[in-house]
Amino acid sequence: MLDIFTFDTLSQVPDMKFRLLLFFTLLTPFTIVHAQTTPSFRTPSRGFVSLEPAPHWSHALLTGNGTMGALVMGQPHEETLIFSQADLYIPLNEPKPPINQASRLTEIRKLLLEGNGEAAAKIPVDQRNKEGFNIGRDPFIPAFDMQLSQTAAKISRYQRSVNFETGEAMVTWTDDNGTFERRVFVSRADSIIVVSIKGDAKINMGIDFAQRSIQPDQADFVKAGIATVKPAAEAGYLTYQSEFKNHFKDGLQGYEGVGRLILKGGKSEVKGTRLQITDADEVLMLIQIKPSTNWKASQLESIKTRLNAINSTYTELRDRHAAIHNKLFSRSKLTLHADPASMQLNTEALLLQAKDSVPAALIEKVYDAGRYNIISAMGTNPPNLQGIWSGTWTAPWSADFTHDGNLPSAIASVLSSNMPELMDAYFRYMESKLPTFRENAKMLYGAAGIHIPAHTSNNGLDTDFGDIWCLTYWTGAAGWAADFFYDYYQYTQNREFLKTRAYPFMKEAAAFYESFLVVGEDGKYVFNPSYSPENNPGNAKSQAVINATMDVMIARQLLSNCIAAAKTLSLDAPKVKVWSEMLSKMPKYEVATDGTLREWLWPRLEENMPHRHVSQLYSLYNKADADIISNPALLAAVNKTIEGKMNFREAEGGGEMSFGLVQLGLSAAHIGNAEKAKTAVDFLASKYWSTGMGSFHNVAELFNTDISGGLPAVILEMLVYAEPDMIKLLPALPAAWNKGKLEGALLRGNVQLKNLEWAGKQIKVTLKSGVRRTLTLVMPAEVESLKINGFTVSPYRIKDRKFQLNLLQTRDMDLEIMLK
Repeated sequence: MLDIFTFDTLSQVPDMKFRLLLFFTLLTPFTIVHAQTTPSFRTPSRGFVSLEPAPHWSHALLTGNGTMGALVMGQPHEETLIFSQADLYIPLNEPKPPINQASRLTEIRKLLLEGNGEAAAKIPVDQRNKEGFNIGRDPFIPAFDMQLSQTAAKISRYQRSVNFETGEAMVTWTDDNGTFERRVFVSRADSIIVVSIKGDAKINMGIDFAQRSIQPDQADFVKAGIATVKPAAEAGYLTYQSEFKNHFKDGLQGYEGVGRLILKGGKSEVKGTRLQITDADEVLMLIQIKPSTNWKASQLESIKTRLNAINSTYTELRDRHAAIHNKLFSRSKLTLHADPASMQLNTEALLLQAKDSVPAALIEKVYDAGRYNIISAMGTNPPNLQGIWSGTWTAPWSADFTHDGNLPSAIASVLSSNMPELMDAYFRYMESKLPTFRENAKMLYGAAGIHIPAHTSNNGLDTDFGDIWCLTYWTGAAGWAADFFYDYYQYTQNREFLKTRAYPFMKEAAAFYESFLVVGEDGKYVFNPSYSPENNPGNAKSQAVINATMDVMIARQLLSNCIAAAKTLSLDAPKVKVWSEMLSKMPKYEVATDGTLREWLWPRLEENMPHRHVSQLYSLYNKADADIISNPALLAAVNKTIEGKMNFREAEGGGEMSFGLVQLGLSAAHIGNAEKAKTAVDFLASKYWSTGMGSFHNVAELFNTDISGGLPAVILEMLVYAEPDMIKLLPALPAAWNKGKLEGALLRGNVQLKNLEWAGKQIKVTLKSGVRRTLTLVMPAEVESLKINGFTVSPYRIKDRKFQLNLLQTRDMDLEIMLK
């Protein structure tokens, strides 16, 4: 524990929890200023302060530029920065052709029709063993550590913080030698990691690069993948080289990093692998990490040359980066009019307070933190399970890209919170794997089109499956991915993207279903095999099934989108006819005997409600599914499903797999169940965040970025919902949020929501359309009056809470609404 200030008055407070809350509050400075370059204790205007060093890397401060990331952790005098690079998936497994599951598809289907899912699930495992396909996912690894050892002295004050607007992670402390501050950010402008150390006294410290620490149970893993590690120091530079044992064709062979030291005052000398700095006024390090596909050709000299060409001050470097980073971050802001004192609380105090009641300040804070984390992680690739960061060699699930829920949650708010350009990382990743996805469809199902596995890393092979988790039977990933392609078009109205990228991808996803689906005796399609992620029916031991509702929903959504896209582009009229006929043969959604929406649309398969996934609500994750919204029986079943799943979550105290709560929250918002959506938000905000404002997979543990993107999406969908021809205002506003403001969102139809402000019965909205258009505006209640740009609208033009709104291109439209 740090030796920090104490207050005599605290001893007079009897309640220990309140005493701690008051303690943290008193320690937090109340001055709000923007980033400066001299050491001082402050709270960023948008960001956070923590008063304790990270107890573990999963509580570290985060910064990144979408290609490189840095975790900041440790004690003030012994700090560790853990660097990462987006492409560092260690090549443990040589890629092979997918298993020939298609050769046994008839056998699989027969067993499933007979109700023998356990035997069917064993077939891919048996085939894998016959073919010697014993490979797994290549795991994401940290690059190396940067260790900073500064002259120790008694500490009297400490804080760490992140400024979301500039992307800076900062550690500030006062000890007997003076006040010092370390700042770290990863530049989008210059593609480097920048580390600054300043103080009001001379800086005496050592800096070195080192291999990330290896735990005893990780030794065999590291030995199997890493051939050589070489940290080194020379005058003015630190270098790091790590060669992989396996040099597979077209794969990574290792990586290299260089740090260039720039001193103001003082001197440095080389001591082994360390640079020892004496009596410096300011220390600046510029670092770059480069993967290598040709280990014989070192990149160290070229990296040095590039770093030497950068002759900017820390402030200049930061401002160049912040201009790009903050352009993304500042596009959206949530205000729930939190108590001003709560807004000044540090993260320890906020999370402590949330154990009793979730403060509005915490909801505002995690909205910002989530968007910041996704911006920082997304660029070269979409966010993996850990975004772009790792402090361990053996990350859970290899820190891969998990397509059956995790990755879709992580990118769920990228479009709606107005950062559409970031989606290119997702699209490029998917398009780069298309040859393998086509081979997957052919080898696993004898089908045309594409098949995307549930898990991928640096290749697109289906490697993660067994006789319990029979993931080769899940066929929904390609259709789900295609929906993100199509939704990008719906948000941006970029017709060229639709024609050249989205529609071709969608057609390949649809081609799979054209080959895979067979017509049953009732004239409806049979999805055989099928899989509802990670769940089995209540009366069956196996997850291998027929007609998982999620699979049916994905296929229906995909075919409907393909038809709409083809008509928009005036293409493929014969295909439109085929897809329309296919839609008519889709199984219909059903209500189970317990009144919930059925998770499996096959006779005799029973529900299994106590489960973390909510796959049967898939078609409500991203939109308000008209087939459900317009059907009272299905709508009631969805409500009962949400209630049952939330009861399960409450009994578990939140439980594991936080993105399941994102799915519940989105589904509740899209059917207008405001209180259940708020329950999901409260759970997500209060139970799944570190003191460094990184998000967790489970309650208070297991670093994971899924809800960093998912939680802002739930909040946005509660406040505004749009389709290209319709906007709903405050469709799921809970009673507790009776006053608030949303500044910035992107709506489908290429409409900017510049401002949405509500207080009681009054709503103010500013919209700006990228094109001239007419749409339906849906109000949350009956309307007393409506003004547009100051002019009162005739009440006769408002019917059933709806109004036909004409938006002019690129011109703001201000609306003032008074509800009855």
